[in-house]
Amino acid sequence: MQGYSDYVEKLACFGSDELIFNSGPVHAAIVMSRIFKYSMKEVKIFCGGFNGAVSNDYEYLYFLEEFLKRKGTRLSILAEADLSNNNTSKVYELLKKYSDKVTMYKTPHKVRYSIDNDKIANIHFTVGDNKMLRLETNTDEYIAQVNFGNEDSAGFYKSIFQQIWDKSTVDPLNRVLLN
Repeated sequence: MQGYSDYVEKLACFGSDELIFNSGPVHAAIVMSRIFKYSMKEVKIFCGGFNGAVSNDYEYLYFLEEFLKRKGTRLSILAEADLSNNNTSKVYELLKKYSDKVTMYKTPHKVRYSIDNDKIANIHFTVGDNKMLRLETNTDEYIAQVNFGNEDSAGFYKSIFQQIWDKSTVDPLNRVLLN
């Protein structure tokens, strides 16, 4: 796993436009931690919820906190699940600690991705600083494609995030989870 972690670190550090893939919660945590580490302004997450498989990882939590400590950063989260009944993941302690920098909404909307002519899958994604993207195309197996330096791809998903955000602001999770 150290080899994968070192490789991801190098790509993230240089903002590489190389497309890489990951699978499984360990790889997902490595990638997400690097998005937090190298994002200087904003991270937008469209997820199912925080079940702990990724969000309880030490590096994930460490670099999320480092991101939230930085002046001028913002974390925006859209979750498909009702997180108010599932807040056992360690990530909630950090989100509460930095609640002034975090906004979360539950959304009934799903984003679907055409894998081929026969199969359409729900996706989750994270955008960091309008240039980093983790696009999860198999949410059960955490299979994703990742790029740390493509503003076009990241911008496309940031736009989708914003469209969903604008329709989801009626159910704030901050009130339930972060207070």
